[in-house]
Amino acid sequence: MELKEYQHRTLEAFVRWRKELDEVRGESQRQQVVLTGANLAVPDEVFNYPRKAWLGLAAKGEVSTKATYVDRADGAGRPVPHVCFKIPTGGGKTLLGAAALERLGIQSGLVLWIVPTRAIYMQARSAFWNRQHPYRQMLERASGGRAKMLEKDDRFTRDDIQNYLCVMLLMLPATNRQKGKEFLRMFRDSGRYHTFFPDVDDERASRELLGHEPDLELAGDNVVKHSLFNVFKMTRPVVILDEAHKAYGGGGAREFVQSVNRLNPQLVIELSATPNPKISNLLVDISGVDLRKEEMIKLPVQITSFQNVGWRDTLAHACDKLEQLQDESRALEAEEGRYIRPLAVVRVERTGREQRDGKHIHAEDVREWLIRQLGVAASAVRVKSAENDEIGNEDLLSEFSQVRWIITKSALMEGWDCPFAYMLVMLDNTRSETALTQLLGRVMRQPHARRTHRDELDKCYVFCRQIAVDEAIRQVKAGLEHEGLTGLGEDVMGVQPLETRVQHVHRRERFRNRNIFLPKVLHRDGEHWRDLDYQRHILAAIDWASLVAAGEPGLIGATDGPSSETVNVDLSKASGPGYQRVGLNVDTTLSLSWFTRQITDLVPNPWQAARIAGDLIKTLREYGFDENEIYNQRRVQASKLRTSVADQVTKQAEIVFRNKLKNGEIRFDLEAGKPNFRMFDEYELTLGPLDHTLEDYGQPMQRSLFDPVYERQFDSDLEKRYAFYLDQQEMIQWWHRIAVRQQHEYYLRGWKPDRIWPDFVAMSSSDKKSSQLLIVETKGRHLDNPETGYKRNVFHALEEWLNRGRTYECGMVQVDDGPAKGKFTIVFKEEDFPSSIFP
Repeated sequence: MELKEYQHRTLEAFVRWRKELDEVRGESQRQQVVLTGANLAVPDEVFNYPRKAWLGLAAKGEVSTKATYVDRADGAGRPVPHVCFKIPTGGGKTLLGAAALERLGIQSGLVLWIVPTRAIYMQARSAFWNRQHPYRQMLERASGGRAKMLEKDDRFTRDDIQNYLCVMLLMLPATNRQKGKEFLRMFRDSGRYHTFFPDVDDERASRELLGHEPDLELAGDNVVKHSLFNVFKMTRPVVILDEAHKAYGGGGAREFVQSVNRLNPQLVIELSATPNPKISNLLVDISGVDLRKEEMIKLPVQITSFQNVGWRDTLAHACDKLEQLQDESRALEAEEGRYIRPLAVVRVERTGREQRDGKHIHAEDVREWLIRQLGVAASAVRVKSAENDEIGNEDLLSEFSQVRWIITKSALMEGWDCPFAYMLVMLDNTRSETALTQLLGRVMRQPHARRTHRDELDKCYVFCRQIAVDEAIRQVKAGLEHEGLTGLGEDVMGVQPLETRVQHVHRRERFRNRNIFLPKVLHRDGEHWRDLDYQRHILAAIDWASLVAAGEPGLIGATDGPSSETVNVDLSKASGPGYQRVGLNVDTTLSLSWFTRQITDLVPNPWQAARIAGDLIKTLREYGFDENEIYNQRRVQASKLRTSVADQVTKQAEIVFRNKLKNGEIRFDLEAGKPNFRMFDEYELTLGPLDHTLEDYGQPMQRSLFDPVYERQFDSDLEKRYAFYLDQQEMIQWWHRIAVRQQHEYYLRGWKPDRIWPDFVAMSSSDKKSSQLLIVETKGRHLDNPETGYKRNVFHALEEWLNRGRTYECGMVQVDDGPAKGKFTIVFKEEDFPSSIFP
């Protein structure tokens, strides 16, 4: 599964946080040893290493600006590191959770994956228990092929925790103790987990255990309760809170936080669409704009509101629209072989068997009308409710599925999504914002996470009745915010029930019939040039033989090997039982293949990957570490190895890029052949009644390459203000706002695999003989992060190459009025505007 750019950005931020945390924790441990040895108190700034690590990253601008650090402490008073990924609905929260586990470098231990509802639980279970699913494959890679999936009532032993990566799926209520200590079975005394505890009558062992774990629950005086809850406390699990925002709603948020803290987690990762800033440490803040750029969601949202129309007529209009979408999907399949079967989700007022009273809109009323009056096949209509689930485990994406209509009341409000769902039909005569807010996310995922470039199939649709269209728009916008899809307010279009219009936007008259070419990053291919390809032109030139294992090794902390504790009780002796701790018979032979597998995604040459892994093992041995020490800390060493190798590959890739740029194998220029980027003559925008042009104090734009310019083409106020600034400059000949969502738009490439989409491209001229190409990226100051630094470095390299006396010429055609040079700029605030144009 290929990760999206914002997902890479999220995981890179997580890796940076983990690296900072490890460094600060190591220093904290050293200082605590010194202070304790000197009988001095350990100050909070030393003890609370997660806060220190977070503040260190915040000082570098590597956490969200909305983030203020929130402390957590476990049942024993130890600080708990915790971070939150703000990921909108449809952005792949579960995928990022599994990928984060992969990057933790833990091969064994316990992970608690906590979900809020039964529906989400079953969805996650289906993925994690399927060895072919990408989520499970990530867990297998993280564990070296030793992932073990568990549910709350499954038996497991200490050996399992020490030798497998055990991932236990839990529902939210299972960790919350609001109804009393004995309410849930995980807090009850049980004989299931005897390998974790001393015998009940073994007081000495119990005292020793309580000396290490003072906050364990007791069944009596110094008798540790044999409960699953205590097992969690002793194993110190990694906790993943999936859809964490659902736990923080209402008045029980603090209680839930304390419930999780009492599990004594070593680390908490929250995955949330709308996190609570008073509870969560926000590491990354992904907006709806990020998902739109990556083609993850259908946009715009088109709302049709019917007034004084019965539910049957509303359903008929929706049926007509679904047929239009079906025709579009058939045409798409005929042209590209891409299969999509548009579905409609219909919300009704009643679904229960005994609730069909003729007064409320019932699921069976809708089913009968669709089949008898609208001619829909019976096999295409299904009801999804708590007591009647006609979808079950059916694969709705399969070409063999016939489902096109899904009727529900609230069963699909969470934990269900199908990319083929295009329409939300609200037949119930309710103005409850909850229904529309929570159901909206069910119809927004883009099939195959890729636009079709057919306007009708790249939108999603909401049909509602007996509500003003302005109110419906407000509710839909609130729904987007509820799903974490911030920044997409302009993508909500209302019709009552007017149709949207397609606006053909042309170049201004003075730029028509003129060839305007923009330079691309090209690579020499014999006598010709072609677009730079990361795999072929950069990665293939890496000197894999020069990659080395991590620097001076060191084992972090003390980790005991697999072991068991036995007791021999001889009733004939008065000295009491004798204890014996013995190692388990586990093969601790170091496996070169295991270390090699940890870096094969970074080093595609298996021979070189094996060499690097072998060098790591050899170096560890030369430093005096024995086989057991290395085996017990293999996951830590593998994590360090991955970080080191990834850094080396990136640095080499940059060197390859710059050297090729220097010797002429890579160029940022215009060619007379195909690789050239020719600015298109026109493009289409789908507009609604509320869309209007971008104006500066009532005046339309005058220097934009295309006319008119619409407000919906901008994602932030900073972008709009920069457009106003460009339009006021006499030296600007033309400017263009680059739209990532638009087909065939302009982009750049550097020494990483992802494309770079700038925000603006413009041509300036101080006189008729000298032109300058401007390529501009606008970022808020809070986004000045390593990814922005990478773009800045690429921009600088390309600008430096361009300005070495070269001109933009394409055969007999020159860009605009003459040769041009280039200027690349990243704008963080309004004060940067002048320097982005003027030298």
